[in-house]
Amino acid sequence: MNRSKAFTLVSLPMALGLSWHRHRRTVRAVGDHPMLEPTLPGECREIATSWGSVAYRWREGDPDRPALVLVHGWGRTADSTWWPVIATSERTLAVIDLPGHGGSRLDQPFTFELAAEAVNRVIEDAGLVRPVLVAHSMGGPVVFTALRGSEPGRFAGLVAMATSAYWVRPRLRAILAMAPYVMANGSPVLIHKEHAELRHAPEVAHHIAWAYTQRPLRRLLREAAFALRRFDARSWSDLELPPTTWVVAGRDRVLAPGHQRASARRFGAEVVVLDVEHSMVVHAHRDLLEIIDKVGSGIDAGPPRFSD
Repeated sequence: MNRSKAFTLVSLPMALGLSWHRHRRTVRAVGDHPMLEPTLPGECREIATSWGSVAYRWREGDPDRPALVLVHGWGRTADSTWWPVIATSERTLAVIDLPGHGGSRLDQPFTFELAAEAVNRVIEDAGLVRPVLVAHSMGGPVVFTALRGSEPGRFAGLVAMATSAYWVRPRLRAILAMAPYVMANGSPVLIHKEHAELRHAPEVAHHIAWAYTQRPLRRLLREAAFALRRFDARSWSDLELPPTTWVVAGRDRVLAPGHQRASARRFGAEVVVLDVEHSMVVHAHRDLLEIIDKVGSGIDAGPPRFSD
């Protein structure tokens, strides 16, 4: 046996053993981390539907500014996505759990049509007039579906964050096909992602640890990912966006920043770039609130900028 083969036979088991040891250490660190549900203002409301129910958090705020309707993304819930905004914004808020997520029940497969219906039902139930829509990631396709054929002037504005009008690119379709498995509860990828976030934001790590316990069932992850893989709004002739600011995540490893910019250009949206990753809300909520406050108020959100 030559030296290179002997080295491989010895080093490969050692490398595998070291990787396993590091993984188990990460699992223990995540599992032992203290969790704390944030104390959030507002009341939780529920609307009965023919396919389940829609839950949303309602918080009354400044009556002189448009209310915000917050729509979360894939694998998240209303509170687990938006808790930093809920805790600090002074605006009136309607924060929606999409069908099958969080407190919302769903008795049939997830579709964007049902999710859009949930958004419209919440707006009607809360009696909101010309609110600003705020959508993160998968929340973008939900909101675009809700906006199809809507009356002009119904919404004061839209903030689209780390999202796209089309999710049919081959690389993205492959990512979404694997996502329900590699990002399911307890998966090594999700555990290491959580561990990285805990280390990145130690001041709110206990809330981040709680947020990761709020993920929907794998069935919902599969159904939502399947809907995303087919989503393409570029040819929708009945889709007109209100005044829109597109917040691009400059370090996004899920949805390429160039892809996000291309969607913004398609709809003539104003673009603001933040130097953050895909799940931007916790780490950039102050910047996001500043951007949101300008949408629908006639104030320019400003030139593209970077902020961490």
